[in-house]
Amino acid sequence: MTDPIKKREIAQSEALDKTAKIISGLVPGGASVYELFTAIVTPLHVNRREEWVREVTIRLHQLETSERINLEELSQKEEFNTIITKATLLAQQTHQKEKHEALRNVVIKSAEELPKLLKNYDETEYFLNILEEINPVQMFLLKLFHNPEPKVNDLKSKIPGTPTLNSWQVIAYLYPELGKKKEMISQYWRELQRLGLMVGNDITIGRHTKHKIQKLTTELGDRFLEMIGND
Repeated sequence: MTDPIKKREIAQSEALDKTAKIISGLVPGGASVYELFTAIVTPLHVNRREEWVREVTIRLHQLETSERINLEELSQKEEFNTIITKATLLAQQTHQKEKHEALRNVVIKSAEELPKLLKNYDETEYFLNILEEINPVQMFLLKLFHNPEPKVNDLKSKIPGTPTLNSWQVIAYLYPELGKKKEMISQYWRELQRLGLMVGNDITIGRHTKHKIQKLTTELGDRFLEMIGND
């Protein structure tokens, strides 16, 4: 199961080495630049991979010990090998713990629900592509409008009267720090809609009240959140 990971890791390391050498050839004192570059990047790359592999390995071992998975069977399935290889590469490329957790959950659920993975492999791979593209704020927006009811009481305490609110107003009332970033949040929303995870192509969609916030995730968005959620 580790052979595909090592193969891809070698290719990635060679590409990184080539990039650093190109930089060193373009910058005066390039040799020292190359050494600095590799001194910074290589430890980060290695540390992230080791931490990721440790977390996933421990969890997979726990599942096998409780007889919920069969690692020997998993190792023979090309689909699972591809998923864990891609998830490992993505985990190495980010410091964001939200993404690490989501990637880990995709791997664990793929292992636990192997028949489902074999049947819906394309969707699982698409979810990994989404995780590569979106950021933690977008993940937060998805979770907020997937299950908004827990936030209703918070909204009631902040709004006088009984106005009708659009989605942007809900966000701004509940999270004033995001309310200062309307242009950025609007772009994030459009990207989620493009990926098929959120309904509407504008953040002003929705007719909410302080007593009821509408659910705005699509069926695909619901399945994505289920896949990346805590196992």
